[in-house]
Amino acid sequence: MIGVGFSINDIIDDVLSEIDIINIENPLYPNYLNSDYNADVESFLKENYGKAIITDGSYIDLNPGTPEKDIKKIVMSKVQQSIDFATSVGSDEVIFLSTFLPMIGIDFYDNGHIDNSISFWKEITESNKNITISLCNIFEYNPNVLLEIVKGVNHSNFGLAFDVGHAFAYGKITLKEFYESMEPYCKSVYLHSNRKNADEHLDIFEGELLRSGQLKKFIPLLRGKNIIFKLFDKTRVRENIDILKHLLSL
Repeated sequence: MIGVGFSINDIIDDVLSEIDIINIENPLYPNYLNSDYNADVESFLKENYGKAIITDGSYIDLNPGTPEKDIKKIVMSKVQQSIDFATSVGSDEVIFLSTFLPMIGIDFYDNGHIDNSISFWKEITESNKNITISLCNIFEYNPNVLLEIVKGVNHSNFGLAFDVGHAFAYGKITLKEFYESMEPYCKSVYLHSNRKNADEHLDIFEGELLRSGQLKKFIPLLRGKNIIFKLFDKTRVRENIDILKHLLSL
C-alpha cells in the first residue's frame, strides 16, 4: 500500500484517490501534544477518509534508551501520549524514531542504549497491546542495534520501520543490505531523498537517491509493505507516486 505523510490539518484532497494510507505527522511536531488537539481529531474523523492510518510518535529530545530515571519518566509520558493520539485517530501503527547515536562509538553507550530501550519498550508494549508500535532508523550506520532491541523486546505488537532517506544519508552500507535484515520485522517504509549528507526529505526526483541507481534496485524488495512518502515539499507528490508504482511493477 502507498501513503503520504500529512499534518492532520493539511491533507491534500486531490492526492487521496492515489493512496491507501494517511500518515499523520503531528505528534512529531514539538509541543503539539501539549496543545488542545481534540478539535483536530474530531475534524479528521468527520471526514471519514476510508484510508488506513499510520501515525508518527514524538521524537525531538526524547530518548527511550536514556539511563536517567527522571528523563525516562518524561519520555514514557510523551510516548504514551503519542500512542493515545494514534489510537484516537484510528491508527493501525505508530512509528517512533530511534534516537540512537552511533557516532559516540563507545561500547558502554551502545550496550546501555540497547538494554534501556528493551526495558522501556517492553513496558510500553505490555500496556498497549492493540496497536502496532514500530521503531525506525534515523542516524544508524547499520540496523544492528535496532535488531538487538526488537529481538530483546520480543513482543507480537512491536516491530521496526525502515526510513530510506535516513539510511541513504547516514548508513554505511547499501539500502538493500540495511533493509534485508530488518524486513521480517518491518511493516512500513518511509521514502524520501537527499543529497547523501543531511536529512532533507526531498522528493525522489531531487537529491541523489534516484540518480544513484540504488532506488531502482531496492524498491522491488518493498512489495507487500506500506510505503509512505515523507516529503517536506509535496508539490510533486503525484509524480512521485507514479514513479513508485512504475518501479514496483518492474
